[in-house]
Amino acid sequence: MSRDRLNDFNTGTEVISSKIQQFQANITEIDQLFTKNVSRPADAEGAKQLEEKTRTTNSLSTEIYDRLRALTESNRRVHTKEEYDRRKLRTSTLSKQFKDAVSRFQGMQYQNGQKSKDNIARQYRIANPNATEDDIGRLVDQDQGGAFSQQLLQQARGQQATAALNSVQNRQRELHSLQESVVELAALYQQLEHLISDQDVQFQEIEASVFRAGNDIEKADSLVGLALVDGKSARQKKWFALGIVVLIIIIILIIGAAQGWFKSAA
Repeated sequence: MSRDRLNDFNTGTEVISSKIQQFQANITEIDQLFTKNVSRPADAEGAKQLEEKTRTTNSLSTEIYDRLRALTESNRRVHTKEEYDRRKLRTSTLSKQFKDAVSRFQGMQYQNGQKSKDNIARQYRIANPNATEDDIGRLVDQDQGGAFSQQLLQQARGQQATAALNSVQNRQRELHSLQESVVELAALYQQLEHLISDQDVQFQEIEASVFRAGNDIEKADSLVGLALVDGKSARQKKWFALGIVVLIIIIILIIGAAQGWFKSAA
């Protein structure tokens, strides 16, 4: 049974490892798509592609976390030191790899959000060269596609200004999505922190249990050995006592023969 569990564990960790690699590849692709779209404000297809890739990557991150959590629960069935050692190393390695990948994704999305803010500010300055820093700050940090940006769009004059403000609105939606992504990834990172902490506690409990089981086996072996020694000693004592009895009988017979105890009466 233990060998079957270990095989299931190995299969499960291979799946998780493969999905973490896909997650890491998706992060790189998302960053490349974002960089490409920054230089193409009107690229609706590119924006859609970026949105879809981000959504599938977020779903993948949830799946990986759920698999790691299930793996953690399955570790409670460990009974041997061999299985414990293998599970601890593999589980800890995968959890750290995923945690590092989530941290990288979170940092990347935050940086891309800052780039989007810079882009919004730049586009707005094109539409309104007289804009104050307060106007830009309000547009970037507070409004994000609301009434203020609508008002600016209505006040825009000229084709370039209108195009720039349209680009501002597109970037505001993009920024909002990035900020949501950062919040979600921060929550996932915290969940991973708790999961890894739970794994450490669990493995300490498992290690203590396996150690106790090993000690119990050693004690049992020791008791069996003592029982065998005691049994052997008891048998030796029994044969020694029997030998003494036989010797006494022989001595009595010899003395009796010498004294004529066994001669027939004349």
